[in-house]
Amino acid sequence: MHVVLIALQADMIRSLAAGGHSITLLYEPRHKRQALELSPLITRRCAVDSYERVESLWSGLECLDLTEPVEVVLAGHERAVVSAAVLGSQLGATAVDPLVAMGCRDKATQKSRWSQAGVPTARWCVMTNGAESVQQVRESLSAAGLEPPVVIKPPLGGGSLFVSVAHSYAEICDSAGATDELSRPLVEQKIDGPEWHLDGLVQKGRITDLMVSKYLTAPIRTGTGAPVRSVALPPALHEETYAAAMDFSQRAVDALELARGVFHLEAFGQPGRFIAGELACRPGGTLISRVGESILGLDLWAASAQLFTGDPIVRKEVDPGLVHGWVHLPSVAGSRNSVTEADILGIDGVTSVSLKVPVGAVMGGMLTSSSNGIGAATVSGSSEEECRLAMDRVVDRVQEIHEKRPYDSVDAEAVSVCDGLRPQQR
Repeated sequence: MHVVLIALQADMIRSLAAGGHSITLLYEPRHKRQALELSPLITRRCAVDSYERVESLWSGLECLDLTEPVEVVLAGHERAVVSAAVLGSQLGATAVDPLVAMGCRDKATQKSRWSQAGVPTARWCVMTNGAESVQQVRESLSAAGLEPPVVIKPPLGGGSLFVSVAHSYAEICDSAGATDELSRPLVEQKIDGPEWHLDGLVQKGRITDLMVSKYLTAPIRTGTGAPVRSVALPPALHEETYAAAMDFSQRAVDALELARGVFHLEAFGQPGRFIAGELACRPGGTLISRVGESILGLDLWAASAQLFTGDPIVRKEVDPGLVHGWVHLPSVAGSRNSVTEADILGIDGVTSVSLKVPVGAVMGGMLTSSSNGIGAATVSGSSEEECRLAMDRVVDRVQEIHEKRPYDSVDAEAVSVCDGLRPQQR
């Protein structure tokens, strides 16, 4: 089959190549090096200025002067979900339906659909023209039955980027006015208590595979400098939790009419009393797919392609008694990284490491996004406590290296760029 993949995703490319498919890759210039490295597996490729602009993607295909019809269009990144769906519909190719893609991408749309279907979710409102005054914020929240503290986020955001908690109406004004990304902020009720992520496969409208994970440190706590941590529960040891999570997840995907694909669902509360946070129709980020291989025997990114090409979903044997998890590796904004993979792989309980900031490169800060940091590590153990202790050892080791092998700090503007903000926004 001729598959157009929007955004470079290595596991999807390897899976498609193994299936014998013709791959057309549309990638942003920042991924050119990776595209070159994977070029032996790719039939053709073209740089585009943005994954989110359908006209740019379409133009890229026109430039390639394709001689074979496009049969499948896939998204390899959150920002490509809607554009891939729209492009696929225009080309008559197999892809996610654009209305489904929008419901799985826009947080306000999905909350509206969940509410209509009776799926519990936090109260919310969208300030369509931003926070123009304290009085206007107060009136907007009051109409939605909201009052501080609340969570503020971009409706089309991801990775907790530009997400914050505001404890007063004035603070909401200040937060919403800090960056253009919050010119139309979604404001939702702040929910305390445990936070989970539920990752699974949907085939013909039914969830066939599900992994239940608990956040030990939730993404929103990134703003305190705490690296995100998560532990996945083995299904054989948590049957009641999985039954409750399966029922809740099925209701959530039904409300969004997601009939085929891989999903990542964030939830709050306890089994049997889950509250939906947000859902994406793509695999979860960081090393969630790698943990999925250990818990479900599935590569979630590969499966997200196989579901649309019709290839068999590859499964492998897993140890049903082992607990697995992942943890971000903390960074020091504005300094250069000194941590190597070997530094982390030698720690008891660590099973893999993925560094995204090479040694000597400038590190970003952890205040603006849960995905910031120098990379992540997976861990395993016979219990949640063993995994937790392994994560502690990883974080302690990284912080020790940052202190003992410091590079000279760079200037304030570089720190701001690494944090994803312009200097005047800090």
